[in-house]
Amino acid sequence: MARARKKCAVRRPAAALAAFAVLAAVSCNPDDVVHRIGWFATMRHQRSIKPYARPIPPVPGTVPVSGGEVMPSLTTADRLVNARTRTSESINRGRFVYETYCLVCHGETGRGDGPISSAAGGAYFGVRSLVNDTIARRSDGYVYAVIVNGQMMGRGLMPVYGDKVRGDDRWDLVNYVRTLQAQARSQGKR
Repeated sequence: MARARKKCAVRRPAAALAAFAVLAAVSCNPDDVVHRIGWFATMRHQRSIKPYARPIPPVPGTVPVSGGEVMPSLTTADRLVNARTRTSESINRGRFVYETYCLVCHGETGRGDGPISSAAGGAYFGVRSLVNDTIARRSDGYVYAVIVNGQMMGRGLMPVYGDKVRGDDRWDLVNYVRTLQAQARSQGKR
């Protein structure tokens, strides 16, 4: 009899511990644990940058490892020299970039009649033609600077694309715009 009581006494704490573990597991919500422990939540709830949103500006005084990019302005844009030759490869890459980012406003031929511009019945007014004489007389550096920072270069209507179009793609886009201008000139339309 003493043995039976001893076995029963040993089973009770083990059974109670097992019941407590089951109860804790069932009642535990992982989200509650994640939110209570800060370092746990960082992988689950990350801060992200949405497409076409302005990225978080760097801390003042910091310089990226690759060096800081100088933002062209109205006074410095004309000094920029096109780093890419107008080859078919460059123009084709420029066409791809144009169709990705520019066509929606400036249209297929660059006349400012893209699907969302007011010229085509859309909501956005003031979309410039890229093939008119005014833009055609501008330097390649100016067109490049408008791609990088349209807000500073003109009337402030064009969004900034410098964070989306990078590297040689910017010059390829300039080359493609020059091709659109040459096509418009040959057709006698602007």
